[in-house]
Amino acid sequence: MTIYRRFVRAKKGMSTVFGGLFFVILILMGFNLMLWGFIQYDNYNSTLRSMNQNDQLAISENLVPTNPGAQNFTSTSFNIPVNNLGGTTVSIARIYITNVSPIGGAQGTHCTSSDPNSQGSCIIDTGSGTQNCAGNGNCYFTNGNVAAGVINQLIHVKGLTLTDGSGYKVILSSTRGRLFSFFYPWPIAASNGNSGGTFVSNIGPLSIYFDYTSFNFTQGAQTTSQSAFCVPSSNTQIVFWVKIANNGVSSVTLKDTTVMQLEAYGVSGFGQFITIWLVNQTTVNPSNVIPYSNAQPTVLQPSPPNGAPTFTLIKFGSTAQDGGAGTAPSFKSSVDGNWIMFMGFYYTYQGLTQGETIPFLDIKTTTGYPGTC
Repeated sequence: MTIYRRFVRAKKGMSTVFGGLFFVILILMGFNLMLWGFIQYDNYNSTLRSMNQNDQLAISENLVPTNPGAQNFTSTSFNIPVNNLGGTTVSIARIYITNVSPIGGAQGTHCTSSDPNSQGSCIIDTGSGTQNCAGNGNCYFTNGNVAAGVINQLIHVKGLTLTDGSGYKVILSSTRGRLFSFFYPWPIAASNGNSGGTFVSNIGPLSIYFDYTSFNFTQGAQTTSQSAFCVPSSNTQIVFWVKIANNGVSSVTLKDTTVMQLEAYGVSGFGQFITIWLVNQTTVNPSNVIPYSNAQPTVLQPSPPNGAPTFTLIKFGSTAQDGGAGTAPSFKSSVDGNWIMFMGFYYTYQGLTQGETIPFLDIKTTTGYPGTC
């Protein structure tokens, strides 16, 4: 019994020891859990700060391709001039080039799905290149790290060129995921010297100008045109002059079905609608209307990618399609007032014939010209 009582007392002591150890383990586990929570929260804040910093650096990237977008062409290479106007270095990871207006033929389908070399957009990486973009070897680029504040750095692209007459969209992708793009040929910012601003409507490759000095007319034997927003009536024959430019990458050939259509406001009946057809651009005034001919058409050449647009003056001066002398239009004095004008351009571009309409130009006719304009 004495031995048994000693054993029982010993078990109670061991239970106390094990209970104490278990309590200490629970305390340590709670402490470790709390410490693990602090560490995870600190890691979260650190990651959040890092991501915010990366976002700020990405936002501060401001790489600006400059006119003409691409330059220094060879048969297999060109340069892209860029300015870094941001607050951090921009590293270009990849360049994508897409042909947005193929001209047809093997040379004009580079960087399209029909190009057997690229089978889609041309993908250009650094180094020795990963893709045969144009049958001239692997495409790659160099000099793609652009430090903050650098002006006119040339990123050199090797393996293809952009001078086949097609229109291209070029996208520069940075290592931070920002995209900087431009089009080649570079879009033209037209300026016609009019201090009042440039008034222009764009349809397809064409730009049609309607400022005070670009939409004109002549009457009688005049050789100097004047603004056509107000014209004489009283059966005075006139010829309209319109300034136009081709912003496309290929020439535009005007068809003889290019026409003006005018309708007087608030009136109806015979004589209240006038159709005026395109005439030869060498026509000067109603006394020498030269008929338009599709055999000798007006061909608008594309404007240069870097520089002023190439303007052409086209003339509308016949009430008959392909009409010549004696067909110049006039306005009846009985319908003095304002007219709504449409212009329908029908032309051939890159081998395809198409047409668009310029709507809602307004002119005024008056028997008291020019005093009652």
